[in-house]
Amino acid sequence: MNIPLTIKTLLVLVILNVSPFLYAQNRETAKEIITQLCSDDFAGRGYLEQGDLKAANYISGLFGKIGLSSLTDGYKHQFLLNVNTFPKAIVSIDGKELNPGYDFLVAPNSASAVGERDIFYVSPRMLTSSKVAKKVKKALKKGFIPVISIFDSKDKILSENFQEIKKCNKGATLVVLKESLTWSVSMEQAKEAEIWLVDSIFDRFSKQISFNIKSEFKQDYESQNILGFVPGTEYPDSFIIFCGHYDHLGKMGDAIFYGANDNASGIAMLVDMATYFNENPQKYSVAFVAFGAEEAGLVGSYSYVKDPIIPLSKTKFLFNMDLMGSGEDGATIVNGTIYKEDFERLKKINSDHDYLSSIKARGKAANSDHYFFSEAGVPSFFIYLRGKYTYYHSPADNNDNLKLGEYYDRSFLLIRDFIISINE
Repeated sequence: MNIPLTIKTLLVLVILNVSPFLYAQNRETAKEIITQLCSDDFAGRGYLEQGDLKAANYISGLFGKIGLSSLTDGYKHQFLLNVNTFPKAIVSIDGKELNPGYDFLVAPNSASAVGERDIFYVSPRMLTSSKVAKKVKKALKKGFIPVISIFDSKDKILSENFQEIKKCNKGATLVVLKESLTWSVSMEQAKEAEIWLVDSIFDRFSKQISFNIKSEFKQDYESQNILGFVPGTEYPDSFIIFCGHYDHLGKMGDAIFYGANDNASGIAMLVDMATYFNENPQKYSVAFVAFGAEEAGLVGSYSYVKDPIIPLSKTKFLFNMDLMGSGEDGATIVNGTIYKEDFERLKKINSDHDYLSSIKARGKAANSDHYFFSEAGVPSFFIYLRGKYTYYHSPADNNDNLKLGEYYDRSFLLIRDFIISINE
């Protein structure tokens, strides 16, 4: 086909303008990875139905397809943890069954509990009274279950009264109203159960609540990190590590906490990086670690730092990626104020290429898998993207709600260029 010169010129300009984004893995592939990690079969990548193991096997399979080298058998680094799980969680009010994960949660450290009780509502006014604990104690003796109204936890009197109620209720089930619900994972199990209800669904004139909660405490549960690497061309015994956690909260009864943004998005980015650097080896070896049990208290990364596969003294830098699904408002770099020269380098790359709208530096925070590395002296960043995506630690953080956009690609390029700069 004979293309006029002006059209050829325009085509060249378009190609030059978009070419940096062609170096990122196809975004559709990232979406496929997130879809798979958020499928019902993976059960929220937790500790029921071997969700974490299914996710780990899937990721190790991806590492194998990419062609990453392995330092362990099947890319796996095993560790043990204790964890509380909930095979069953059913709550009804006045005969109407509530929606788990949306209408109610069970406190992560709760024990099993089964019962049907009349409700004793502790109103905001009642909670201010110094006699509220005595009133609750009388209600308990009559077979009622306390339902505690929303209160300001910063108010000393209200907080102290609430603690007194909990002492009266020791060993029995308690219901607490919340403005919104977010869940977590506990490595302990209490002697009683606590049910959290969304305030908006609770009728103050409700008469009765029934509940069937089965809690299983798993001791010495075996989980795993997944680790592969690309050998360096000049200094193969020195490493730069990319990481992100693959686990999430798992299941609470029938509710699945999918963890699309937290952190299937980070694992999709990890696999993108592995694909790119396997095709473009650097001076230093580049390792890729998918950590387990981050949501249980950074257990996988702590186990690794305690007994590292790659010596910490040979680890030049660690880049942790968590919450990589948005980005309209830029990114935050934890440890940015600690490793100032590295942050300024990252910031300059961003401004030179106009990747993200802003990059903010933050100090130390024990909020993801970088923490124990930086505490052990390994220079480490933790990046998370900021934007309009608000779903967090709820079943709504799912594949349907998470829509990857151009900022996924832009953040890929920013991180990629930063790692390349370390190798120059």
